[in-house]
Amino acid sequence: MRAPVLALLAAGLCACVDLPESAAPPSSGETSAIVRLPFQPLDPGANEQVSLHFKVTAYGSDNAQRISNQAEGFYTGIMTDTNLFSFMPSGLYEIVVYASHEEYARKTGQPEWSGGVTYGNALCSYNGPQLLETIAHEMTHLVFNEYMGRPRRDLLWVNEGLAVYEQAKAASGTRVPAELFGAIHRQMRSQPLALDDLLGFVPLSEKTGDDQKVALWYAQAESLVQFMIERGGRIGFSQFLPALRDGKSFDEAMRSAYLGVWGDLSGFYRAWQASPP
Repeated sequence: MRAPVLALLAAGLCACVDLPESAAPPSSGETSAIVRLPFQPLDPGANEQVSLHFKVTAYGSDNAQRISNQAEGFYTGIMTDTNLFSFMPSGLYEIVVYASHEEYARKTGQPEWSGGVTYGNALCSYNGPQLLETIAHEMTHLVFNEYMGRPRRDLLWVNEGLAVYEQAKAASGTRVPAELFGAIHRQMRSQPLALDDLLGFVPLSEKTGDDQKVALWYAQAESLVQFMIERGGRIGFSQFLPALRDGKSFDEAMRSAYLGVWGDLSGFYRAWQASPP
């Protein structure tokens, strides 16, 4: 996620860049489908840990093992919330963790505000208080995009809402969305974005100059996804996602996934508005 505004950082969101994989050719002949990252690697002596879903490279064997274990836990959480246990990734997801923000910025060329960068099926970040939330947030994007077959702008609010939902859960249970967004969360409940604004807004567009609206959009996207998962049910959500993947409209996907609960997207939105904060 590329955050152009300091308001997002203050809100506690992961400030990450999503680079197109065309920036460099992927490595060939690897069954794990790991891409060749267009960044400087960690220094010699870094440790590599390979698990069921991840290849983690970090300094220190204990550190790499800890990150690997936590990543697997986050992955299980994503699968539980989406009920997509039948989804099979094409290969391992790669996680590269630099020692510090200084090393990360120097070796990846990312801007000062960046907390991480994704490229293909890989993400890079650095050791620090943001690391676990960054991994959970960006991993959600990697899984979502691969499941959908490609990044889809028309599903942006679902993608980002789910990522922030998983990010909040990754913060050791100590931070909830209301704390991530502060006063914006209260504004979202009293003066939410209209449904058409939510669907059409591109928060990271260079033309976006309204920092508050960007933060409001993220808070509302997370709240809507949380409502769909926790009030509508994870089984319904797992039917909603493949319907979208197969090209159904939001209304068609809502009807097929939540039959008898919400007749269409507008009905879902009205139910969310009427729900307790």
